[in-house]
Amino acid sequence: MMFSQRRRKVIRQLAKSRAQAMLVSSPVNVEYLTGFKSSNGFILLGPAQTVVLTDPRYETALKALAAAQGFTAAGLKKGLAKEIGTWCRKLGIRRLAYEAGHLTASMFSSLRKKNRSVKWMPAGNWIMNVRMIKEPEELSLMRTAIAVAQKAFMSIARKDWIGLKEWEAVELLEGRMRHYAGRAGFRATPSFEAIVAAGENAAVPHHSPGTTRIREGMLLKVDWGVKIAGYCSDTTRTLFLGTPDARFRKIYGTVLRAQLAAIRALKPGAQAKQADLAARRAIERAGYGNAFTHGTGHQIGMQVHEGFGLAKAAKERMKPGMIFTVEPGIYLPGWGGVRIEDMVLITPAGHEVMTSVPK
Repeated sequence: MMFSQRRRKVIRQLAKSRAQAMLVSSPVNVEYLTGFKSSNGFILLGPAQTVVLTDPRYETALKALAAAQGFTAAGLKKGLAKEIGTWCRKLGIRRLAYEAGHLTASMFSSLRKKNRSVKWMPAGNWIMNVRMIKEPEELSLMRTAIAVAQKAFMSIARKDWIGLKEWEAVELLEGRMRHYAGRAGFRATPSFEAIVAAGENAAVPHHSPGTTRIREGMLLKVDWGVKIAGYCSDTTRTLFLGTPDARFRKIYGTVLRAQLAAIRALKPGAQAKQADLAARRAIERAGYGNAFTHGTGHQIGMQVHEGFGLAKAAKERMKPGMIFTVEPGIYLPGWGGVRIEDMVLITPAGHEVMTSVPK
């Protein structure tokens, strides 16, 4: 990973603001900019010097990264507020941007109270603007995550779901993901708590798997993903365990048409809301508009949800290197629900559907 290049990209955006430096406090952003993983790490990022601070538990690991990348490793012996004050005085920083969406109120209060000579300014989306465009190595890891998740799901025959409780099905799927990740040379963790929703439970978009037993003749919604070396996958498939009836076929066909319409709308320069509109129109034409209760998709990378999504009001424009999920759904209380989700990469020429599980 080109961590120094990432930091330079963020600094170029920072330079367009009135801030002289930025305090990075989000663990995922600290990791993205330096490769440093911890529960207590901070970056003072500026054009003159990058300082990464942590407590003694992580100092050895941090110093090794600092030597390799050329940033300064520092401790938190006096606490974050005092250490930031010391470094701001050393570097002549009087206007400091901060991650307003991450710092707790108490932490920010302490920083401001103990550093009254510093003007605190909410940061822009400088880091996320860089994170949204995936580098080749990031794409490779996400393709591996997709491959592992797909192999795990496809290794479970339809008959194998029958008789399991929903939570047992989650355990089975996650076990298979760990197995296939290990075969690929990686340790896997779930991207999120998998959703296995049987029958009427599938009417809840984010159903929490419980004790409902999966039976033949039921529909089954499965939403799952795996994280490989810090990068996530996210896919949903809806099965019918038996011979589907006319109602299921109609609803499933409607969701599939909506998803394919949304995918066709994904291309560089297009506004994100265009994909949402394409999916929504297909579902509304079939008479199920009120049953599509969420956005059409979201960006994905180090976090399952990051950047901007595919939603009604999303005016942001797509760029090559962005990855979106496309996941329209229809949810009918008392009956169940259907959602179909794939991951799609924006390419210079249009898009690439990265997932390939049959649907």
